[in-house]
Amino acid sequence: MKDLTQGKVLIVGGATEALALARRVPGATVLLPEAERVARDWAGPVHRGALAPAWLRDRGIAAVIEAAHPCDSATAAMVAAASRAAGVPHLQLVRPEWRPGPRDTWVPVRDVAQVVAVVPPTARLFVTVGRAELPGLRAFHGEVFARVIGRKTGVFALRRGRFVAGVGPFSVAQEVALLRRLRIDWLVLRNAGGPGGWPKLAAARQLGVPVVMVARPRRPAGPRVATIEEALKWLSKRQILAV
Repeated sequence: MKDLTQGKVLIVGGATEALALARRVPGATVLLPEAERVARDWAGPVHRGALAPAWLRDRGIAAVIEAAHPCDSATAAMVAAASRAAGVPHLQLVRPEWRPGPRDTWVPVRDVAQVVAVVPPTARLFVTVGRAELPGLRAFHGEVFARVIGRKTGVFALRRGRFVAGVGPFSVAQEVALLRRLRIDWLVLRNAGGPGGWPKLAAARQLGVPVVMVARPRRPAGPRVATIEEALKWLSKRQILAV
């Protein structure tokens, strides 16, 4: 790809797709609204913090591609609002959701608070929805084991259970061993999609552990694509990149 407007494309990170896209767009600027849990080697300049319309205008940004985590609705809303206010074209790059196979037992719910209505009250849960979502499980009286990435845990928000710290990527064998060791009855996670979280779903399938699949939060309206190639074509149509 040839960059026709050096430094004028802003990629808002959070998902792994942002890193891959940045490597395909020469000179792209990257914005990370939150600190990375795992440091990445970005090809170009990286800024951190919130996004404001003035920031886009001051830097002459010609296009914004938001590739935050698929479940990060706060960042998606912030980027959409700032882009709209600045009059800058804005695209969402959101990878596809996971789909269950014939050997999977998935129970869909709208949000974490609905988990209590689905699982037995004495079940042992392995939860990977993020620590900010744990208060939604306060009505649940069983044991909750919540994964955190890294070694810092902090205070557990629920009456019964604990954090399970670790550093990925995790293999299917590792996830099988963990679910067995913790004697997990149910797996609870958001439908993030992508290969990174799939091993725990494969482990649940292998062990016959049912899954509560929490839906992604609603995202802002506007153009959206599912792949990096589609995002590059979107830039090309706006004469920002040329093949």
